[in-house]
Amino acid sequence: MKFKQKLGILKKYRFIICIIVFAIIKQILVANIPITPYPNQGYDDNMMVDMAVQIRAGDWLGEYTSNTLVKGPFFPFLLAVINYLGFSYIGVMNLIYTIACIYFIYTIKDIFKTKKSLFAIYLILLFNPVSYAFWTLQRVYRNGITLAQAIVVIGSLFAMYQRRNKKVRDMLPFAIIGGLTLASLWLTREDGIWILPFVLVVTLIVLISILYMKIKEKKKFKITKTLVGKVIVSILPLIILFGSMNLIRTINYAKYGVYVYNEINDGYFGKVIKAMYSVKTDEDIQYVTVTRNKLNKIYEYSETLSSIKPQMEASMDAWDYNDRHPGDTQVEDGWFWWALKEAGENAGIYENAQTANEFYRKVYEEIEQAKKDGNLETQMSMPSNLMSPWKASYWVELPKTMIEITWYIINFEDVETVNYAVDIPDDADGIRRFEAFTNNLAVGNTEDTNVDYITKYTEKYVDRLNFIGNIYQISGAVIAIIAFICYIIMTMKLIKSKDKSDTLDAWLLITGVGLSLVVLILGVSYNHITSCYSKYYMYLSGAYPLVTIVCIASICYILERINWKKIWKKEKNKK
Repeated sequence: MKFKQKLGILKKYRFIICIIVFAIIKQILVANIPITPYPNQGYDDNMMVDMAVQIRAGDWLGEYTSNTLVKGPFFPFLLAVINYLGFSYIGVMNLIYTIACIYFIYTIKDIFKTKKSLFAIYLILLFNPVSYAFWTLQRVYRNGITLAQAIVVIGSLFAMYQRRNKKVRDMLPFAIIGGLTLASLWLTREDGIWILPFVLVVTLIVLISILYMKIKEKKKFKITKTLVGKVIVSILPLIILFGSMNLIRTINYAKYGVYVYNEINDGYFGKVIKAMYSVKTDEDIQYVTVTRNKLNKIYEYSETLSSIKPQMEASMDAWDYNDRHPGDTQVEDGWFWWALKEAGENAGIYENAQTANEFYRKVYEEIEQAKKDGNLETQMSMPSNLMSPWKASYWVELPKTMIEITWYIINFEDVETVNYAVDIPDDADGIRRFEAFTNNLAVGNTEDTNVDYITKYTEKYVDRLNFIGNIYQISGAVIAIIAFICYIIMTMKLIKSKDKSDTLDAWLLITGVGLSLVVLILGVSYNHITSCYSKYYMYLSGAYPLVTIVCIASICYILERINWKKIWKKEKNKK
């Protein structure tokens, strides 16, 4: 093959080549950073590893305890698969995110005029520092997978919207991928509700558009196989979501005897928390809904809850020291439900899942009956079981906190890749267990040179990534301001333009992602002012790729529509 022919091929495929090259560069940069194990975190990291070990052994989530059905099973399942295949946890998690980035730019390729814009979005998404930071990749915990899940769901739904007037087979692959990823997101965390507004709105728009085009074409509405197929495919992501939830319910029923996918959102335990939150008292203690006085009042009308009063009071005393005001005898909402779980465990109600569910069913019914009888005064509760009731003061606090957290996100505050032990205890055996299961080296907190020598060899990898992260931190606010201006220009262009087809799809994508971002920030902000300290990038991990999409897509869209040749000629003529 002649040199010119080879050069022609390279030119033809340079976009794909660049995509692959930078994916490999990212994989190399991330591959040798250490994990930061937390063998002492029985409610977080160690719980995930314990569940993964049981799945790996073919025993689903293992023997039933108070924590077994608290958190979603998807991340432990993924961790078990990585271990089974003998791959590196760090390597696979980074690869999943990279594939998600590539998939996303493929789904939005038709709304940009040049591949330069797609490449810019890809590159800035790919090297997002949250994708390789301490709390979201180095910890063996579930927050890191959210980044990939969010952009795949958004990309899939948008691809379905763009193909709404094409054949069923054009929409189907994106509906399946979007549905499976949505289900994985829902079964990873208990607070994935923030993605639903985007999913529901896009689904509704697609359905309305399909029906409208059908009526417009035939001038008479008629049900056909094609129409039925398109409607089914349009709602397929939701069908897959509900199907997956019922699959997990079925597995849990077969294993533990309770038909729930998660005890917080789907069982009587969550209903009990919501029922307690809905009991009204005259007390107003910051971050605390179930005060000691309220609890004492509930004991009077719930014989079942009163039966574990000694354990409950002891548990409340212990959990009091985990919140923002330790020693005040009260337990903040973010920790209260853990206190109730622990009390039940100590009282022996978690002998099996059926016994525990029956206990909480009785407590729930007793509280509800007391409210019906007028013995307990009620107040409005929130839709989610763990959301604290609304207070008038939140009208001021919530917007302030949302602005604060938005600033925190766009500046990538606290985001860092680490090469030190943080607050890991001196637990060499626990650290070895994490290393063995993840196939990654771990930093430790011990003087044993056989353990902590690892940092000498991982330091350069960490430093390189933090150098990239610093660029995002320095430029974050400036890019966000420029992007906001570009979005306003785009919106004005859409309003004024007669032919809206050129702008509408891009505007819908950016606006839809932006609204999902607002919902996510709203949820975390509400939790921060009502429940427990939540201004951590691990809780906000899904927000960072959304910010990137909104900002870079807005800027690229406007830059594409500037006539650079005309500007260049004017400048040349001036000279």
